[in-house]
Amino acid sequence: MVKQAEKKQARDFIASTFNANGIYKVQKALDFSLVVSKDKESIDVILANVMPKADDFIPHYRKNRNQGIYTAAVLYKDTKSAFVRMVERNTSWRTEKSLKKYASLEINQMISLRKIEKLVLDFYSEDELTYYQPVTQRIGESVRVFSLTPVELDYSHLTPDDQGYEFAENRDSIDYKLPKEKTVHTKGTATIVKNTRNFKAKIV
Repeated sequence: MVKQAEKKQARDFIASTFNANGIYKVQKALDFSLVVSKDKESIDVILANVMPKADDFIPHYRKNRNQGIYTAAVLYKDTKSAFVRMVERNTSWRTEKSLKKYASLEINQMISLRKIEKLVLDFYSEDELTYYQPVTQRIGESVRVFSLTPVELDYSHLTPDDQGYEFAENRDSIDYKLPKEKTVHTKGTATIVKNTRNFKAKIV
């Protein structure tokens, strides 16, 4: 669970990625979001996996839309509620024959999507997600955009005598994705693209 101090640090840093370029103005910081404005238009940048429940995201968006406020989603990359490594979630992955198309390095990079990540992907109808990256020993504080490549499941190892054969089909995984880092934002480098038709926005 993301602590209060960590939420504040995330909001402050995200604000700095906009503030330093002088284009966006911070209006207010809420428990799980940061409202910024540009040209008299407001954008609510939500730490989506910090909300009490994943199902709270859509009602919050609708409330924003009704008030003429754009909604952008960022996920706190804590590797527990978002950006969870598949190999850490699935202890039997080494015997998972449906991933035979992938080398060990790729399997180690795969993430197992949480409910909120699936919801945000579906909501924006895109194949990328934006994460706030806290400081670690290897990575500096940043906002990072990842494209999520589908993971193809291959069940060709099953025969008609195997259990589950009749339900198995070669397809893209619902839960697993292979992330590819696309953009890294530090102070003053982030911009927002808005969709004026549906009041959805994203950091690019």
